[in-house]
Amino acid sequence: MSGWEGGWAFAMMTCKEVSTLMSMGGPADARWRVRLAVRLHLSMCRHCRAFKRQLEALTKTARTLSASLDADLPKDFEATLSKSLHRKP
Repeated sequence: MSGWEGGWAFAMMTCKEVSTLMSMGGPADARWRVRLAVRLHLSMCRHCRAFKRQLEALTKTARTLSASLDADLPKDFEATLSKSLHRKP
C-alpha cells in the first residue's frame, strides 16, 4: 500500500505516480485524497496534462477502430485488397 492509499500527510504526487495511475484507468475508483492529489498535480503540471490528453486520444482512437472492425466487410473486400496490393506503382 502506497502512502496515498494509507492517507498520510498531504504531499504533491510525482509525475510518475500520476502517469502510472492514469495509465491504469485513472483515479475514478481511488480514494478522494488520491483524486484530489491528481487534480492538484494536473492543475500545475503541463506535461502530465499533455500525457492525459494523449491517453484520451489513444482511448478514443482505439474505441473507434474497434467499432469499425466489428462492422461487416464488403463481399468484394478480399479481391479489391489483393488487386490493390498487386498493382504496380
